[in-house]
This record gives sequence, C-alpha cells and structure tokens, in this order.
Amino acid sequence: MTAGSGARSDGDWGGVWLGLALSSLAAFQMLKLPPALPLLIEAYGYDRVTAGGLVSVYALSGLVLSVAAGGLAARRPGPVVGGSLACFVAGNLVTLAAPQVAWLNLLARAVEGLAYAVFAIAGPAIANRRAADRDLPFVAGVVAIWVPVGQIVALAAGFLFFETHGWRPLWWLSLLLTLGMAAWLWARRATVADALGGLTRAAGGEGPGPRERLVLWFSGAVFALWGGQYIAFMTWLPDYTVERFALGAGEAAAVNALSVAGVLLSCLGAGWLLRRGAPLGAVFAGASAVQAAVWFAAPHLGPWAGLAAVAVYGVVSGAPPTCLFAAPGRLLGGRGAGPAAFAPLMAGRNLGVLAAPVAAGWLIGWQGWPALAWVFGAATLAAAAAGAAMALAVARAGRPR
Repeated sequence: MTAGSGARSDGDWGGVWLGLALSSLAAFQMLKLPPALPLLIEAYGYDRVTAGGLVSVYALSGLVLSVAAGGLAARRPGPVVGGSLACFVAGNLVTLAAPQVAWLNLLARAVEGLAYAVFAIAGPAIANRRAADRDLPFVAGVVAIWVPVGQIVALAAGFLFFETHGWRPLWWLSLLLTLGMAAWLWARRATVADALGGLTRAAGGEGPGPRERLVLWFSGAVFALWGGQYIAFMTWLPDYTVERFALGAGEAAAVNALSVAGVLLSCLGAGWLLRRGAPLGAVFAGASAVQAAVWFAAPHLGPWAGLAAVAVYGVVSGAPPTCLFAAPGRLLGGRGAGPAAFAPLMAGRNLGVLAAPVAAGWLIGWQGWPALAWVFGAATLAAAAAGAAMALAVARAGRPR
C-alpha cells in the first residue's frame, strides 16, 4: 500500500524516523534559544519580556500557518520543503551576524518559524501515514519525542560549548543539522513527495466530520493550556537556576537536560502504555497533576530537592503530548490521521508557546518567581481536568475499529 493511500498493513519505519527527524529539527531550531538566554541577556541587555518574545515569535508563525502548512506542502512538496530549509538557514545567519539588534532577531526567529510551521505538521503526519495500523499507538509516543529530542541536542551542545565558546557554536550546529536534513530529504525525495502528496486527502473520503473536527479543536485547546505551562517551565528553568542557585549557563543547561531526558523516556513509555490499553484520560490527567505539584513546590526547594523535582517533572512530561498525538488516530483511525487532524493540535500548541513565555517573563518581573509557580501550577491543574474531558470526547466520537 502506498504512502498516499492512508492506512498501512506493513510499516515503513524509515519513513517514521524521517518524520520524527523532520519534527525534531523544528523543535531544535525553536528550543536552542532557552539555554542560551542567560548568555544573551547578559551580553546584549535583553529584558525578560523581549527574551520571552524570542521564543514566542516562533509560535506566531506556526499559529498563523498551522492549518495551511499541510496543504502547502502537499501541493508543492519540493519548493515548500526546500524553502523551509532556506528559512532556517537565513534566520540563523541573521542572528549570528547581528545578535545585539533585538528587533532584527525577532524578525529572524519569525522567518525560522515559517519552516517550523511546515515541519511540525509534516513530520507527525508522515510518521503516522508510514506506520502500520497496529503500531499507531506506539508511533504516537515516538512522534511525541520530537520536542525532547530537539531540546536534548540543544542542551547537550550548550553544556559542551557555553562555558568556553559562548552561544555561537549552537547556531553553527543548527546550520549543520539543517544541511544534514536537506541531504536526507533529498535521498528520500520520492518517499517524501508521495507521503506529502497524500496528506491533504483522507483515503476514501474518510476525513474528519463536523463532530470530529470539534473534538480535534478541543484537543488543540488542551494542547495550548498544557503546552504553555511546559514551554514556560523549560524556557525559564535555566535562568531560574542561574539566578537562584548561582550556576553557570552550562551547568543550568545540564539541569534542564535532566528533565528533558525524562520527557523522552516517558513519551516512549506512555506510547507503550497506550498500546497496552491504558486509559487516555487517566494517563494525561495523572501526569499533569504531578507536574502541577512540582510547580507548587518549586519555590520552597533547595538545590538537591529542586534537582529531584526537575527530574520528576521530566519523567511525567512525555505522557500528555503522547496522549494528544494519539488522539487523531483514536478518533479517525490511520486512514484519517493526516494534517487535517494534526493541524488543530499544532495550532493549539503554538498558541501556548506564543503566550506562555512572554506572560511568564512579565510575571517574573512583576511579582517574582513564587507568583510564576502558583499561576502556572493552577494552569497545569486546569490542563489535567481538560485533558480528561478531551479523552472522554475522543472515546465518544471515535469511529468503530
């Protein structure tokens, strides 16, 4: 069965890994900034709202283009993929050339965000449509690790380079990874063209109906709430550890990497649980409740207890996005889980990424770190309840298997 025909009885794991790598590159490009923020703030005097905007502006491009990105890639896969890679190259070069000009770097990050919008949609859809139906729950866990994979690469590079060479090697690595992805995409250009060419049509006319679209947009709203608190945690954790515990930027990146490593493992673990029949709502709500507890406890913890809390936060952080990425397959089956299904999820995620880092930066400047913990802890509890309701809606509206 071809990529464009929807469901597969045999899996193309090469296509699954390509989809994961494509999304992971997008995540790396966005999340290379947070570990470098303490260095950039110190060197160029960025205020915290501007610094948060350098993360959030990425999501602005994604929010505007998420719904259209899959269709654009399907109509002209070659130019859209090539143009997206060029956007990454151009944005990174601008930052390397003029890091001190805040407005220019905001513009450069917005240009990179155009590519992010395309790859964040195309990667999960390619992976799902190249997977065998029996593997879809586990592939949801694989797809969900795209953010921690990109983030771990960024944090590891920061740990290696920040203390001795500053932030610039991270941007040069970004260019190198983009060129490597371009070579991989070229080598599998026929597979990519077939997969992307089938993304705008659900096989047999089995795209989402009105009720299913409503459930998908509700899932996107849940992603906005949960993803907002997650990106706020990960964006400001390096700065918090530098300010509160007087760590260096490289050590702060290593602390952040501990949490993200837990995210990666828990994504795969949650995928395994869902494949074994674990309830979607229980997995989502339970993990989110633990994250809320970490938020509430954080201001009262010393270095070692704080390190343990960061690890716990990461260990459960993979479960909610895995549940969210599993929702389209549970709702529509493999044949319908194309970009029309994933676009609402990514639009919601981008909304959370757009708003939360800036709001968190403003809140820190206004009321300090304890206020941040209480506000975002409450938001995480709300996400837990909303995720349970989403799972119930998916179960009620899902198509018979």
